Amino acid sequence: MTLKTLVAAQCRFCAKNPWKILAVAALLSVLAGIAVAHLPILTARQALLPKDEDVAIRFQRFLRTFGAASDLIVVLDGDNPVELERFTIDLAERLRGLPEVGSVTEHLNIRFFLEHAFLLIPEDRLVQFSSVMELLEGMQVSDATTLEESLGAALQWIENHPPLSKIAVDIPTAQGGLEILNFFLDEWRRFLDSPEPPTALAWEKLLVRYGAEGMAKGFFASRDGRMLFVFVHPRDASEEYDSLRPFIEGVRGAAAELAELARKAGRTPPRVALTGLPAIVFEEYVSLRSDILMVVFSAAALIIVLMMAAYRSLRRGLIIFIPMLLGVLWSTGLTLFLEGHLTIITFAFTAILFGLGADYGIFTTARIVEERRGPAPLAEAIAAGMAGAGRAVLTAGGAAVVIFGALGTVRFTGFAELGRVAAFGVLMVLVSTYTVGPALYALLPPRLRATRPAPGPAPETPVRAERRWPAAVAVVLGIAAAVGGTWAARGIPFDYDVLSLLPENSEAAEYQRRMVAESDYQGEVVIFLANSMEEARRISAEASALPSIARVQSVTNLFPPNAARLAEMARPIGASVARASYARKALAMERVALAPEAFSQLVGLIARGQTLIDEAEEQAFSAGHGDLVQVIDRVRSRVHDVLESVRRDPEQARRRSERFFQTLLEMTQAGFRVIEKWQQAEPLTPQALPASLRDRFFTHDGAQVVVYAFPSESVYDPDALDRLMKDVYRVSPEATGFPTTHQVFSRAVVESFTRGTYLALAACLIWILLVLRSLRLFLVAALPMVLGGGWLLGLMAAGGFKYTYANIIALPLVMGLAVDYGVWYAHRLGEFPDLGAGPVMRRSAATIVMAAATVLSGLGAITLARYRGVSGMGVALTAGLLCCLVASLGLAPAAARLLFRRKS
Repeated sequence: MTLKTLVAAQCRFCAKNPWKILAVAALLSVLAGIAVAHLPILTARQALLPKDEDVAIRFQRFLRTFGAASDLIVVLDGDNPVELERFTIDLAERLRGLPEVGSVTEHLNIRFFLEHAFLLIPEDRLVQFSSVMELLEGMQVSDATTLEESLGAALQWIENHPPLSKIAVDIPTAQGGLEILNFFLDEWRRFLDSPEPPTALAWEKLLVRYGAEGMAKGFFASRDGRMLFVFVHPRDASEEYDSLRPFIEGVRGAAAELAELARKAGRTPPRVALTGLPAIVFEEYVSLRSDILMVVFSAAALIIVLMMAAYRSLRRGLIIFIPMLLGVLWSTGLTLFLEGHLTIITFAFTAILFGLGADYGIFTTARIVEERRGPAPLAEAIAAGMAGAGRAVLTAGGAAVVIFGALGTVRFTGFAELGRVAAFGVLMVLVSTYTVGPALYALLPPRLRATRPAPGPAPETPVRAERRWPAAVAVVLGIAAAVGGTWAARGIPFDYDVLSLLPENSEAAEYQRRMVAESDYQGEVVIFLANSMEEARRISAEASALPSIARVQSVTNLFPPNAARLAEMARPIGASVARASYARKALAMERVALAPEAFSQLVGLIARGQTLIDEAEEQAFSAGHGDLVQVIDRVRSRVHDVLESVRRDPEQARRRSERFFQTLLEMTQAGFRVIEKWQQAEPLTPQALPASLRDRFFTHDGAQVVVYAFPSESVYDPDALDRLMKDVYRVSPEATGFPTTHQVFSRAVVESFTRGTYLALAACLIWILLVLRSLRLFLVAALPMVLGGGWLLGLMAAGGFKYTYANIIALPLVMGLAVDYGVWYAHRLGEFPDLGAGPVMRRSAATIVMAAATVLSGLGAITLARYRGVSGMGVALTAGLLCCLVASLGLAPAAARLLFRRKS
């Protein structure tokens, strides 16, 4: 019994027992629907990566021991620094109350760092600071002394001071004291000249002098200060949509509520944007889901409308559409048992499968219509038509299964799963077409359209052979164009930027790029795990020295190797401040009232002090203390700036100065209280850290220290990524984080595309040759697919297209989608051995065009998707299918003329 006989018998049974077949199909559909309802769609990037790669294993190990590797980054964008900082602190407090939030890091705990600042200051600088404090301790200030009396005493000392050479102050102490004086003068000038008087002193300028920079306000900011960043760590480490949705929406909701409260209070809140990997993954899936739903429903509607317009028969449209729909449903349900999930790649393929599945119904119904015009009963016509189309449909469908199955063997998990899911999808559509299709046709036989009456006998004309030279020229030109396109495709670049796949107005992509360009932070960080604090110090030091690293975050500076020595040195400083009369006086003051007389005294004191500065600079220069001379020169310049500001508007200068000294008093009081606590200074332990620092920089079990390194360039630039990872692996071969997996991910995509394309092409050609068992029919069947693929590559190269993670798979998909056209034409050539190539194409063209049109309907909807990864793939697939269609209608008949010596 031949395959054609078996197919005819099976289809005859389905046509004679339609209700039984439909009942079984309905039952299978219900079961498939239940499976689909339980089929998870994995949104995590890790679902696309090979699981046996070293980087993937390290990354999964980190997730198991530490939780999520990437924070959600809340960006606050605005012009008002005060409002930015206020909004940041208020938002962080709200976020900490959300059940989905694990931890929030909006700024460093400055009080904690100041209380332990002795650990951050190099030992030699701490010696200088201690000397200055001891010198100041010797100043005796009576509690009853007024501001005017203090200024008068200072002026008298300047006018009658002892020789500077007789003052017992060592050079480091003098230099340290002058740096502090320079800082206060510079801040005074800032209060005098700023359009709006500042609200605080910029202590970070002074802390830089003592090696503790970045400790003043502690906010994570862009370089111009217009953006502040809040790092929000999720409680659930999963990157799946069901976990991300409540987390992302909770953060957005908290920010929106706070912004509304700010507006009601008459304030202008900053713009709040979300970026970082959680925001990118969430935005990617949301846009992709809406696009796929739009594509599926619009493609279904377009296919039905197209069939109605072409066939003018609702029944025939349903006979083609319903088996396709059921095949897609069954294959999706079976995916639960075959793969256990869908990924964002396999989810997107659903829309493409929708159009592909219609081809087989179009081919089979076209043959059934031909059989029904004969005398055979309906069931026999159905069986004969399905069997007559069987070889072509099974050849084309089998080729698609082979093509997609070949993709299922590649290294990149995302493409491999796509290949397996697509292959099984095509198989299920074939099964549905050859079971449900005959049953539906038997129940809903479309009305046959009347045929044109046969023309009368034509006068006999001599039979002539078809001209071959035009066909030869067309085929040669087509092959040349395909070869040229394939050669040109070698120069098509690959766009490694995942952000370019997101919608054009993507908030996450916009702020991710701005973070890289305008700050030392970004969402993609390298993560180092150290087994000891000593190793963490080494990693931090080496990583900080790398040009590929913009900033390193760690707590190693709180755990210096000489921590015990620094604590020992800090305790006397705290005791000195506690004893000093000037400190007691300052702590007892409530406000600074700078009356006009006192202000005049202060200005005179500063002016007369210039002579002292000149004398000090001359002695330092004579003694060869160049560094000290530079510091004295800066102090002189600051004194000059202050005096100039006072002369421009004395009354405003008095008010601004009063505000400056009041601010200075308040912050000095806070500083004295902090330094007094140094009397109990001790080295830190991890358990003594604030929870936000401990959770971020130590693993849950406390056994490892975490060091974060922010790349200086975009990790989506392959050259920059290679430089980064080369540097990183020299520091620690065990480094992990998104950049490490992305490097492997990007290479695996390109490698899998190349291997998968060659393997799919070879497997497809072998399959077609084995099934057709005719070299000439094989060449006709394969030519449109091969030439169309070459033309597609040429168009992409000529149009300046770039490969992306989405459209790089277009060529293998085009092969699977367009192989039908040449196979159907070759099949019809075999059915009509007495007809020339042109007449056979005229009999086949309508069916081929209709099959292509149904696929293009789905692809046309895909090109309108918001998610640029999907729309870009839709454009590439549409171009590829049109190329294959043109090759089928034009060059396949030309090749047939050359290969078959038939008369027309």
